[in-house]
Amino acid sequence: MRTDRPGYQYRLNKDGTAVHYWNPKRAVKAAPDYLTTIRLADGLSDEGIAAECKRLTEQLRADLRNIDAPPKYDGTIKALIDCYRCDKTSTLHSVKHSTRIRDYEPSLRVLEKVVGGRRIDALKASDFRDWFSKWRKKGHRRASGAIKLLRVIISYGAGERLHGCAQAREILADMRFEQPAARTVAMTYEQCLAIVQKSIELKCPSIGFVEALKFETALRRIDVIGEWAPPPEGGAFRWRGLTGQQISKDLILTLKTSKTGAEVSRDLKVMPLVQEALKAYRIPDIGPVVIDEDYGKPYWENRYTEKFRKVRDAAGVPSNVWSMDARAGAVTETVEATGSLEDASNLATHSTTKTTRRYSRGDGLEKSREIAKARAEKRK
Repeated sequence: MRTDRPGYQYRLNKDGTAVHYWNPKRAVKAAPDYLTTIRLADGLSDEGIAAECKRLTEQLRADLRNIDAPPKYDGTIKALIDCYRCDKTSTLHSVKHSTRIRDYEPSLRVLEKVVGGRRIDALKASDFRDWFSKWRKKGHRRASGAIKLLRVIISYGAGERLHGCAQAREILADMRFEQPAARTVAMTYEQCLAIVQKSIELKCPSIGFVEALKFETALRRIDVIGEWAPPPEGGAFRWRGLTGQQISKDLILTLKTSKTGAEVSRDLKVMPLVQEALKAYRIPDIGPVVIDEDYGKPYWENRYTEKFRKVRDAAGVPSNVWSMDARAGAVTETVEATGSLEDASNLATHSTTKTTRRYSRGDGLEKSREIAKARAEKRK
């Protein structure tokens, strides 16, 4: 094993090229659980990879040496981020672990890397507009996420009476940034069926079962595959999620949703896609319902996403259809079949039909036909 590249790992693309990563947990055993793997720049030589791994590792060790000392605020964005991360009362420590890893940490890293050295008391509206414009070139959602987290940390700083933050918050409060367009893609029944059948063929029926269950029930993926997260007191990651005890012998599923806490019951016997998936997938009597065939354990979210893509591509489903679009497909199909936004809202456990409208991605053609026929009938 090479020792000149601490924390190094890689994965191979389909064309055989390697993607290089630095894993903090492999580099330093005492690394906090919330730290995530960092992708190294493409095109680095062996010497460049080794140098970058060493640099990141040394930086992490230096941070760990000072972990017990509260960070000092020197007026920069990086120092504010350090304070926000360290303060156990900040909102970073109250959001779900999946939200922190998926939404908060990537945006915080962008802010730290790109504008971390800027003094907050010197910021102007033009700075924020310039940053957003540059970030947007690398992705509208990335830019919106960075601005959202910038608002969050500056509001935190203002609440803690840190120099410059109140004025920066006042400037940002009056600014509006164009939001990315809402997704218009919804998985169809035919696409979901193709994924179910291909997952059976590829001997990973768990993927088909999950997508079928989401499409038929409108459950969120986290409510189906569960989540690995550290306990509140810290320590090793633990899994929590859907277990065999929550599905009765006659296939009645009962659970509380993770987002709203709504209690739901679903009869899996009357759901054709689930029944198709169950031809090759067995629901256990106890323990986690969904198991990654490659590891014999519940899925980590990134592993599920990677395997879903392989099955989707092999099934001939367009690459712009994501796993999350199964839920949108459930809502869209319900609205088109019943004509009721309220029924779709109840199925998806939305608190308001306003949210449901965002998930209903049909073009309204069938509904407009019904309306036109009803109006014509009235004229008679």
